[in-house]
Amino acid sequence: MNYVQAYISNVSFPDSLDEVYDYAHLFNMEMLLLGDEGEYEDRVTSWTAPKWCKKGDIVFFMHAKYANSKISKLKKELLSNREWYSNSAFWTIMNALIRAKKMHDIYGGKIFAIGKISGNPAYEKTDNENLHWKSNIYAPIDDIFLLENLIDISEFSIEIEVSRQSSITPVFGEKFDFIKNLILQKNSIIEKYFIDSVAEPMPLYRLNDDNWLKIVNYHRRGFFLEAQFRAFYVDRFLKVLGDTKSFYKECGCKKENKSKTFVDNVIKMNGKYLPVEIKLSVSAEKDINSQLASYCNLKQLYLTADKVVNDNIYKDNVLVIDTDKIYIYYDKKRMLKEVFELDDIESNHDIVKLKEVIINLLNCL
Repeated sequence: MNYVQAYISNVSFPDSLDEVYDYAHLFNMEMLLLGDEGEYEDRVTSWTAPKWCKKGDIVFFMHAKYANSKISKLKKELLSNREWYSNSAFWTIMNALIRAKKMHDIYGGKIFAIGKISGNPAYEKTDNENLHWKSNIYAPIDDIFLLENLIDISEFSIEIEVSRQSSITPVFGEKFDFIKNLILQKNSIIEKYFIDSVAEPMPLYRLNDDNWLKIVNYHRRGFFLEAQFRAFYVDRFLKVLGDTKSFYKECGCKKENKSKTFVDNVIKMNGKYLPVEIKLSVSAEKDINSQLASYCNLKQLYLTADKVVNDNIYKDNVLVIDTDKIYIYYDKKRMLKEVFELDDIESNHDIVKLKEVIINLLNCL
């Protein structure tokens, strides 16, 4: 069995006639249905994704039900402004809209394909500011397969409310089980990775100081909120990693002539205060070096409202933890260095040994 998180990717439609013209040769829906070159050989794509997704997670592709209103609106707009377009441009757009309408008649408001995340999400800047999707987070998705029998939104709308504000709707726990069973009941030809996938909530009630690493490591990549990761992994981790069990949260960082910023945590490491930043995925951050730089060379560090320090601070460094690895940031070099894989930490003793590694690295550059 494969323990997974899942989400619905709601594939919409362009908001403008200019964008329709740009994508007239191949809409996003057609990329999924036909592949980039008109056929599915590799069955892999890079697609907008939530920051929290991980390798092995499941994607349900759905064509947005409300895309139909966009198509109708743009068709009226095109007809009203026909004199603005050359004959060639007019028919390029009109034919594309007619094609899109026929496609929506079949797939609109329906889950039509399933894919599997094949790598970590990453931030990718685009030069086109007119795209109807606003996310810059993308993930590779492979093993995409089309459903022989589509799943209409009316069949699961009571159990799952598909987001109208975002193209991403998380599907966890019992909601995942519901959609999975619905798909299996209506489709006999299904990829094995989907059949073997299971959504299991983390058994938090079983956590204690002795078993937390074993339990949380098993589910660590399933965290979809930083708050979850901090509460169930990082907080316990830092109690062992620091000089003392106590550490500080949401600490104010004040640089000379700069506005105050806030770092997630501060721990005492080898007698000095070390800022610690928590992320779900470092690779999905837009400009993490600039963010980390704001926690370095501080004039004052606000540990709590009543406790402010201005010395005995690691000026050049920030410790960074995401759901895969531990990193150290070096401000002088503007460099984020990978230090350790969390998969290699299996006991509190491993964390104690890691502390020695971190202290040596803080002193060597």
